[in-house]
Formats: sequence, structure tokens, C-alpha cells
Amino acid sequence: MKFVQTIVVRSSDGAALADLTAAWHATELGHAPGYLGSRLLVDREAPNRYQLIIEFSSAEEAQMNNDRPETQAWAAKLSSIIEGDPDFGNFDEVQAVG
Repeated sequence: MKFVQTIVVRSSDGAALADLTAAWHATELGHAPGYLGSRLLVDREAPNRYQLIIEFSSAEEAQMNNDRPETQAWAAKLSSIIEGDPDFGNFDEVQAVG
């Protein structure tokens, strides 16, 4: 069953957030356990509010990914460009349409 993690953050540097997300994808696709891809969204009502949607093959592989030093380094970089703490959501896919 696919697993999706969401991360909601506030940042005044959307370009840095986009660069960080793109760099992760470029270096970790095919290396990070179960990582399938991600999306970065910006809130139309609150331009400094972003949501990352990260898809994994399974919750177990996502957890394996979380334990990697590369993921810890990415999280530290994320912390340096956001305001406050990120808000995480963890979801099992129930249905995919389209």
C-alpha cells in the first residue's frame, strides 16, 4: 500500500524551498528506500505557507528513509529555511483515481 507524507511549512524563501526539494529528487530518486516523488504546493491564501507531498511505496520504506543520514541532512537544511516547526501528516493511500 502506498504511503504519503505531507509536510506543511512557512517560509519567506520559496525559491530555496523549491531548490531543496528538486535537489532531493535529483539525487535520491532510485536511492532513497521507496521514494516515488514529491510535489511542492504554495497556499494561494497565504503565500508563505507551503505543503510538500511526498509519495513512498510503503510506510515501512518511508521509515527506512527517515533513518538515513541523507534524510537527516535534508531535514536540517529544511529547518534552516523555514519559520517554526514543520507540521507532518502521515497517510495510507486508500484509492488513486486518474
